[in-house]
Amino acid sequence: MQSHLTQQLTWLSPQPHVLQGMLRGLEKETLRMSPDGMIAQTPHPEALGSALTHPHITTDYSEALLELITPATASIAETLGFLDDLHTYVYRHLGEERLWLNSMPCMIGLDDEQIPLAQYGTSNIGRLKTLYRHGLGVRYGRKMQTIAGIHYNLSFPDRFWDAWQTALSDARPRQDFINEKYFALVRNFQRHSFLLLYLLGASPAVCACFLVGRQHSLQNLGSHTLYQPHATSLRMSRLGYQNTVQRDLHVSYNRLDHYIRDLSHAIHTPYPAFEQLGVKNADGDYVQMNTNVLQIENEYYGLIRPKRTTLRGEKPTQALRSRGVEYVELRCVDLNPFAPTGIDSPTAHFLEVFALHSLLYSEAPFTPAEYAHLGERQETMVERGREPGLQLLVDEDPVAFADVAGRLLAEMADVAALLDQAHQTRLYSAAILEQQQKLGRPEQTYAARVLDAMKEHGDSFFAFGKAVAEEHRDLFRARNLSPEREALFRQQTADSLQAQADLEAADTLGFDDFLAAYNAA
Repeated sequence: MQSHLTQQLTWLSPQPHVLQGMLRGLEKETLRMSPDGMIAQTPHPEALGSALTHPHITTDYSEALLELITPATASIAETLGFLDDLHTYVYRHLGEERLWLNSMPCMIGLDDEQIPLAQYGTSNIGRLKTLYRHGLGVRYGRKMQTIAGIHYNLSFPDRFWDAWQTALSDARPRQDFINEKYFALVRNFQRHSFLLLYLLGASPAVCACFLVGRQHSLQNLGSHTLYQPHATSLRMSRLGYQNTVQRDLHVSYNRLDHYIRDLSHAIHTPYPAFEQLGVKNADGDYVQMNTNVLQIENEYYGLIRPKRTTLRGEKPTQALRSRGVEYVELRCVDLNPFAPTGIDSPTAHFLEVFALHSLLYSEAPFTPAEYAHLGERQETMVERGREPGLQLLVDEDPVAFADVAGRLLAEMADVAALLDQAHQTRLYSAAILEQQQKLGRPEQTYAARVLDAMKEHGDSFFAFGKAVAEEHRDLFRARNLSPEREALFRQQTADSLQAQADLEAADTLGFDDFLAAYNAA
C-alpha cells in the first residue's frame, strides 16, 4: 500500500507550479549588549522608532531584546535581503552596543531587575504589553525570557489548496479544508521536530550566570560556562522555555475548534499559584494581567503555531475562529551564530522543505500516548542528540536516530525536488544534501561547531559569543543601504513615533476598565 506521502506526491508531481506563490517572513530576536558583554540597560533607541507601532523593528520581552521582522515576501532571497538591511540600519543607531548572536543570553546580572522590561508608552495597549511581560517575570522569572530565536512564518498559495482539494474531490468550504491540512502540518512538524533540533540546534552551552540558583545537570566547561557534551539546543530544554505549568496544560492539535477551545479555557481558568501572586501588589500596582493559567494565548509556548493575522484589538483565538488558519509559525529554530543575521539561505530552504513534507506526510491525529512521548523525545534530543548510537522511542519502539533521520531526509529529497521545479532552482535539494551530510558527521552540526569554536576562546561561551558579536558588528557597519531602503526605514521610524503618539492621545478608557474588558473577551 502506498504511504500517505506517496499518494500526495502523485497528484502534486505533475503540477509543481501550484507551489509558486508561497509566502514567508522572519522574526529574529536578538539581545542588545554593552561593550563589556552585559545585557544593555539603555532604552530602545528612539532613532529606531516606536517599538509599539513600527512594522519591522520592535522588542520582545525585554527593552534590550530586539525583534526584527521582515514582511511576507515571494522569495527567500528577498526575505533574507530585507533582514540584512534591517541589521545594517539598526547598527547605525546602536552607538557602542552590539547584538548578541546566540540563543542563550549574554551576561545578565543576578537580579531579575537587571533585565529591563520592554516599554511601549502610555497608551492602554502599550501598558498592557508591558504588564503582560511583568506577569511573565513574576510567574517564571525574567532570565528565561531573555532567550532568543528565529521564528519562520510560511503560507501556501490559494492555487495549491485549490489543486489539492480538486485532486481529492473534496467539496467542503475551502477554509475548512485549509484548516484541516494546516493542523496536519502542525502535528507532523512536532512528530519530526527532533530532526530539526539535531540539525539546527546551536545552543549546547550557556553562561553560568543564567542558571544561578537553579537546579540543573549541566557540566562545567572552563570558567563560567556550563554545557552538555552531546546537547543540541538547551534553548528548547527544561532550562529554556519549558515550565511545569505548561507541561500540565494539554492543548489539542487535532482540530482547529479543539485548539481554540483548549487555549480559550486556559486564558479564562484561574491557576492557584498565580492567584497567590495576585493581580496587584500591596502598593496597588499591577503585577500581572490576571491569575489564569495563561494571561493571553501567546504565553503558551509551542514548537509551532497555526496563525491568522489579527485585527486591532483582536485576540489570536478570535482571529482563528472567525477566519481560520492563514499560515504557520515555526518556532524551534536557534540563532545560528555563524550566520551574521542568525539564519542563512540553506536553513531557510530546508525549513520550507520540512514544512511541506509535514503538510503531506500524514493526517493521523495525536493519541494521548503519542503526545506524551513527544516531550520525552524532545528532552532526549536537546540534551543527548549528538550522542553516538542514540535511540529514540518511535511508535512505542526504540529506533536508531540515524535510521529514522535518514529515512525522513530521503523522503524530503523528493519534496525538495518539487520545490526546485516550482521555483526553477536547485537550492532546495542542495539544502537537503547539506543536512544529510550532518547525519554521518555530527561534528558538522551547529552545536558541535559552537563547542569547537569555544575552544579558541578558552572554552568560554561568553568569550566566543562576544567575539562573534564584534565580528558581525564590523560587517554590518561596513555595509551601505540603497537610497530607497534608507528612505523607507527613516519614514517608518517617523511614522511609528507619530502612530504611538496618536494612540496615546486617542485613549478615553481608564486602564482598569480597558484591562477588564480585554480579560473578559
